[in-house]
This record gives sequence, structure tokens and C-alpha cells, in this order.
Amino acid sequence: MRIQVKVGDTVAEAALFEDKAPKTVSALWERLPIQDRTIQARWSGDAWRTEGNYELLTQADPVENGAERLSAGDVIYYPGYRSGLLKVAIAYGNAQWLAPFMVPLDVSHIGKIDTNLDQFVEQCSQIIFQGPFEIEISRIES
Repeated sequence: MRIQVKVGDTVAEAALFEDKAPKTVSALWERLPIQDRTIQARWSGDAWRTEGNYELLTQADPVENGAERLSAGDVIYYPGYRSGLLKVAIAYGNAQWLAPFMVPLDVSHIGKIDTNLDQFVEQCSQIIFQGPFEIEISRIES
């Protein structure tokens, strides 16, 4: 399974890890397309999250393919039921999903951008200066 991620005028593609996070990836696939805005992940480094919430799993479902350290192009899902934040997110540099006071949070590593990564990183690095960008995450049908 592959997705297209459009941030502003930049388009990249990502492979989804259906073998490592099957339930989360399947739920994301069924939910697509997503049209939203980027929100800089305040505590987590070079990453953004969706503005809207996306309930892909139930609160009882375990986090699949957990990730601690993220790098540019990593696609994650944060099932933050306690905080009310259920987010799809993408790193555009070094990141770690953190709560205030630098507390690591459990996230599912569900994919990786594998095309046009350099331009994607360049575009996303402007979020902190220019504010949110419009995004669209959609299926690439094979």
C-alpha cells in the first residue's frame, strides 16, 4: 500500500508498513483521503501533526510497531486518548513524540516517505515560520 502526501505545493509518496502495523494501516487506508492542515509538533522536534483528530483504533487496541526516535519521512499515528489527540503525523527531521516536560509517548510507525523527501523536508521546515500548510493524504491505487 502506498499513499501520496501533499503539503502546500509539495507532493511526496510513502510506503505503508502493512506487515508491521496491519490494523493501523488498514484503518488509515479506509479513512483516506484526509484533507487537513499541519500543526507543528510543539515538543517533539521536526515533525507536524494533523489539526483534526482521526480515530483509527479503539482505546483498547495496542500501539503497533512502536517508534521512539523518528527521522525525516517517518509516518506515525498517535492514539492519544488521554489527551484527546488522535493524530496522523510525519517527521521532517529528527524527532521524538513527546508530551510536555519531555515525556515520551507511544506512537505507531506506519510508513515512510520514499519519493521527493528532500523537497518535502524543505517545505515542512517552513511550517514553524509560515504557519500551517494545507495537506492532503490520499491513496495511490495500484
